[in-house]
Order: sequence, then C-alpha cells, then structure tokens
Amino acid sequence: MNPRGFVLVVSIVLFAFVSFATSPANAQGKSVVVTAKCPNNGHGPFNFHMTPWEVEVLQGEPIDWILNTNSEDTRIVIEAKEGGEWPYSDRKHEGNGRTSASQMKPDAEGLYEYNITIYCGEDRIVIDPRVRVGGGSG
Repeated sequence: MNPRGFVLVVSIVLFAFVSFATSPANAQGKSVVVTAKCPNNGHGPFNFHMTPWEVEVLQGEPIDWILNTNSEDTRIVIEAKEGGEWPYSDRKHEGNGRTSASQMKPDAEGLYEYNITIYCGEDRIVIDPRVRVGGGSG
C-alpha cells in the first residue's frame, strides 16, 4: 500500500472510532432521585427532597426520574412548563415510582424549566427544577 492509501485508511478508522465513541446511542444518561413523604391518612405535612436539583445531560442522553416514597398510591408526573421549550420529543412523562425521557430533540442545548408533580392519593405537590443540556464538549 502506498503512503497516501495508508494515511487515508488510518484517517477513516480514526474518524469511525471517534464517531462511535461519542455517539448519543451510547449515552448512559442521568438519574434524578425524588424522595416524597406522604401525609398519613391525609393528615400531616407533605415533604420531598430531590437530587440533583438541576440535572445536566449531554446531547442525546436520557433522564430517569426515580420516586422513593412511603406511600403505595404515589405517582410522579414530569412535564414541560406550559408554553415552554423541552429538550425531549414527549413533553409529558409519568409513572408509579419511575419515569424517563429518552428521545431528545436534535440540537437541544440550553436550559429548560419543567414541573415535577407528585401525587399522594388526592394530595399533590409541584416541584420546579431545571434541566441543562450541554453541547457535548465534556
């Protein structure tokens, strides 16, 4: 093989390796843990703790919201603020104990505000955190 052909093959192999290593399909994603203490029999305070408050993800990474609670009838709803932008294709995600967002829009870099609503039976609390999507530079 002549030197030009060797350089071309090495360049293509390096490009393929870098493209594969940075592909969003390989993204691990982030977890957000929300702990909620529901009132006993409808009496008492409704407490919550969330970590991290502002979740940072790279372009293409999913987010998994995990709800820890003392109540079996608790559910969590994640949704974009009314009229606000949202980096994922589905603007609402809900589940009992866990929900996730995985299909990110292309070029979603920016800061997004959203609501987490936790329902304990008929009681509910709305939490107002943020998602920051980075440009993929680290």
